[in-house]
Amino acid sequence: MLNRRTLTAAALAALAMAALPTVASAQSFPSQPVKLIVPFSAGGPTDALARQVAKQLSTNLGQPVVVENALGAAGQVALEKTTKSPNDGYTILISANTIQAIAPHLGKLPYDTIKGFTPLGGLAGFTYGLAVGPKSPINSVQELIALAKASPGKVSAGSAGVGTGTELTINMLSQAAGVQFNMVNYKGSAPVMQDLMGGHIDFSFEVISNAVPLWKSGSIKVLATSGKTRHKVIRTAPAMNEIYPGFEFIAWFAMYGPADMPAAVVKRYSDELLKIQKTAEFQAFIEDRGFDSVPASNDELAKMTRDELAKWGDLIAKMPRKQ
Repeated sequence: MLNRRTLTAAALAALAMAALPTVASAQSFPSQPVKLIVPFSAGGPTDALARQVAKQLSTNLGQPVVVENALGAAGQVALEKTTKSPNDGYTILISANTIQAIAPHLGKLPYDTIKGFTPLGGLAGFTYGLAVGPKSPINSVQELIALAKASPGKVSAGSAGVGTGTELTINMLSQAAGVQFNMVNYKGSAPVMQDLMGGHIDFSFEVISNAVPLWKSGSIKVLATSGKTRHKVIRTAPAMNEIYPGFEFIAWFAMYGPADMPAAVVKRYSDELLKIQKTAEFQAFIEDRGFDSVPASNDELAKMTRDELAKWGDLIAKMPRKQ
């Protein structure tokens, strides 16, 4: 007759044997191609970053990482698609703080941006440039604000859409300077820049990676940048923080997966993304586009997301909304 000790040993052995497939599966990840969902259109700065990361991840993981652009509803389509995907690590997402931490303050979402995702790691960050057209008579932030104060609600500000970084920075400036602008919402930054260069709107805040080449070619004038300090390329333009202390807007991209991904798979992604950050190839890529490196582990990204979610509540609560 078996005693209790023998039974306990047998039970433990059975549990260990049952766990073996899971361990082997984690060690063999990935064994098939990975899908990388991108919430913005092909050809833009987010898509370019996604394809660079996909290229390097493919090499590191030994499997193709295929980019899929899922557009719509200011990123909601891509995020909802991610939350409904299997959490086995074969579907991942590039998102931004504007989507993960700012959008929840703008309306009801079909998912929870904290509980619905697994943070995997940071990628890149960027600031915005306050831009006017090449023939604009406005040559400084002070002149722009003086004009807005003289004609309340008349100075037109081009936004890339509700909840985007451009809309937020415009509202930050409105609150900091105590002025009202005529907000004109577009579907993306490309038409904003077209109308800005054509003199149809007065100003906008543009992603710095787009603003730098336009500034270099003389297609726009950059009056200031939204980082805490001056941008490394457009040194002649002051940081908004110099004019309005505390004014700072830095957007960042990061990688997430569906909720409750296996810990071993999460660690693999976190480790690989940190390795990519250190490569000369990735550093050259972000340097060329005006991005800044955002090396963050999965745990650090989780904290960044929670902190950003809390940060933007007050600003957005004060933003005017059209009824």
